[in-house]
Amino acid sequence: MECRLTKSTDAKTEDLHSEAGSPRAYGDQMANYFRLTKCSSLVIGSAAKPHIAVTRLASETGLQERTAPIPSEKAFIIDLHLTPAGKQGCEIWVDDRYSRITEWPAGAIGIYDLACNPRARNRGPVDWVHYHVPRSTLDAFTDDIEMDSIETLQCLHGTIDPVLHEMTHMILPSLQTHLVFSELFLDHFRLLFCAHLVQRYAPTSATVTRYRGGLAPWQKRRATEVLKEHLDGSLTLTTLAHECGLSVSHFARSFRKSFGTSAHHYLILQRIERAKVLLSNSVSPLSEVALQAGFSDQAAFSRTFKAIVGTSPGHWRREANHRSPFSDSGSERLVIQAHKRSECSGGVTGRNAGGDHVDAMLCGM
Repeated sequence: MECRLTKSTDAKTEDLHSEAGSPRAYGDQMANYFRLTKCSSLVIGSAAKPHIAVTRLASETGLQERTAPIPSEKAFIIDLHLTPAGKQGCEIWVDDRYSRITEWPAGAIGIYDLACNPRARNRGPVDWVHYHVPRSTLDAFTDDIEMDSIETLQCLHGTIDPVLHEMTHMILPSLQTHLVFSELFLDHFRLLFCAHLVQRYAPTSATVTRYRGGLAPWQKRRATEVLKEHLDGSLTLTTLAHECGLSVSHFARSFRKSFGTSAHHYLILQRIERAKVLLSNSVSPLSEVALQAGFSDQAAFSRTFKAIVGTSPGHWRREANHRSPFSDSGSERLVIQAHKRSECSGGVTGRNAGGDHVDAMLCGM
């Protein structure tokens, strides 16, 4: 069998495999499961952003056999029919439980959890669009809007969804050529798609969680990512607050509420964590470790390390050879211990910590 669409494409190539190592169920791999030879597809997202994948599958002769088993993965498939199902309807197996939907009009959808081995057969002509939505994508979206995680999506097979039908027709040109829409448009399409799924098909028990006084989960995640990318201190508090969508003062208060210390002090602790990894896993001289951990020189590194850890880097490296690999690990524990130590010793200044002038607002928080 062949699809009417003959161009097989992917806008992105990230995240091609599931957690178990099997190819993810979209694009050419999805066509294989449906025993079709061609498809057109688009992945909206990247390694740095949660993605959804769109695959169009079509056949004039339909599916005379059940689709092949799809390996389990933490994702949903949202299946929208561009044309009505044939006279025999659509046959569906979910965890080997059989059902037959006698009428499946154009614009109607089905939602399938890929952990439940969904399979289908449709003996009439078919033209489907399949949206592959990882649970991680929905988790990131619900984090952003401060809502509880979505455990499942509920939908009767063959339910007409006019919103998703219109969105699908809007995105179809990009399955043939990926220059139709800008990256910004596609990113907004992904967010709108997730918002529609959550609003219409998530159980009504999902509730909004307010993070009063601290950072929301996505803001904590983004703040730690940015700080780890700038261990050398080439970061202003203004930039960090902007990444989290907050004013400088609001961010400073919320960061301290969430982490128990200031952003600058947290940055210093991350440098120490990085230095410990380098000291444990390399024989590099202390001067090189200092630079790789974000310090300006060995003297600043040694002063800060001793103030935070309580011993010199050289002595800690020697002792590390006799310690369990599980000791002295974990940023949260280090934050608490080092915060108490710095309170007793008067703290670590921006100059002492890095040997250079870090952004004044970061140092002064």
